[in-house]
Amino acid sequence: MSKKLEDEIARLVSNLITDGFNRSMNALEIAGAIDRKKLKMHYTGVGSKYYDLVTEQMNLTVSYAMPEIKKMVAEYEAKKE
Repeated sequence: MSKKLEDEIARLVSNLITDGFNRSMNALEIAGAIDRKKLKMHYTGVGSKYYDLVTEQMNLTVSYAMPEIKKMVAEYEAKKE
């Protein structure tokens, strides 16, 4: 797999994880399961306490997923030939 494709896949996976996290947090708040007042004070973008913590964990998830994704792409490409 090319580095460009690997980067594009990593970016897509990261965006999907981010979207899932945000949707889940909103759904939990709407359902009354959580109160996000404290989170909102420290989750204000790059450099903020919780944003950086969450981003670090999402990046770890992407890095853990990439070897399996690369393997899947390699197997798919091998079958095409």
